[in-house]
Amino acid sequence: MLVERTEVILQPDPRRVLIRFFSPGSPGRIERIISRIMTLDEERLQQRLDLVFHRFDSRHVDLETIFLKHYAVVAAHAVTDNTPSRERQLLIGAYFTSEYALESAALFNPSIVPHPDQSGLSGDQLRFILSLRATGEGHVSSLVFREGIMDSAGIICMESQ
Repeated sequence: MLVERTEVILQPDPRRVLIRFFSPGSPGRIERIISRIMTLDEERLQQRLDLVFHRFDSRHVDLETIFLKHYAVVAAHAVTDNTPSRERQLLIGAYFTSEYALESAALFNPSIVPHPDQSGLSGDQLRFILSLRATGEGHVSSLVFREGIMDSAGIICMESQ
């Protein structure tokens, strides 16, 4: 079998991120973060909340639900009996949320198989699925997938880079 190097270089995709709960450590740190958010005036609170949604809303579905869920996890650490407004709950939840980049450390162990959908291709083309082992922060491994098309001359075009 003849093997030739191609010009295709697989790069990590910064859009491939997950959102997850973030704990800064001790209950005391959680209390201090919540207390600082509780002291923000309404204008500053809204500015910060708008900024969070501006930066992250395009990458994640239903951020409000996620932030409220993360707020519920830490709500018991609030040093007040007053229930925060919905906006404050959202910002508190945002402070206890982090993104995890699936592909931030490495992409390796590629495996390729024909794609089940070969429609719309010429006779000398093959659509394929490429699986890769991706490692992110903390060296947590995930499987990620990419699609591409290869022709009989060995020209490869990645569709989902």
